[in-house]
Amino acid sequence: MDTTILKRLGGTALSHSKESLSLAFIQALLASTGLNHNEPKIDNDGIDITIRGKNYPGLYGEPKIEAQLKCTAKANCIDIEKNELVFQLEKKNYNYLVGPSPLPIILVVHYAPKSHDEWLKETNTGTTIKYASYWYSLYGDKKIDNGSKVIRIPLTQRLTRKSLLWMMEEASEGRRIYNLGRFSHGK
Repeated sequence: MDTTILKRLGGTALSHSKESLSLAFIQALLASTGLNHNEPKIDNDGIDITIRGKNYPGLYGEPKIEAQLKCTAKANCIDIEKNELVFQLEKKNYNYLVGPSPLPIILVVHYAPKSHDEWLKETNTGTTIKYASYWYSLYGDKKIDNGSKVIRIPLTQRLTRKSLLWMMEEASEGRRIYNLGRFSHGK
């Protein structure tokens, strides 16, 4: 196997670079909302980041949400007709995300350009991370016995400052995070 295809210019494996891009995107959102986060030193249970709030007026003053981060650059992962991001999730990751869990857990998939040279747009006035991340809740779904599962994330579930703050409000009130349209209280 030609490993030059699997490594970036700095020598990091492509999979690690994608992981870093996904994490950088969510960290930028968190910085702009005032939310905090923790990253586990060892990722052996599928959680890449815990998002933390402080001084919320709800049932839990310091709500937390756990997230598993993924990144894809596959050209055919956007289904334009159905307005969805299509992502193949391995059994281990899928079964962890369906619960049960004492904290809300979401899957976050960052959709990036195929070429790593296009991941960032740099100008004299700033840097833009391309393209966007989307969130999905698998909580309560049935576990699978083998293989993987195709997850179809509505493009309306883009991870934004507004959606992050909404999720923290839900967690503060002790509510699970459900996909939009599942219940009327979603935003």
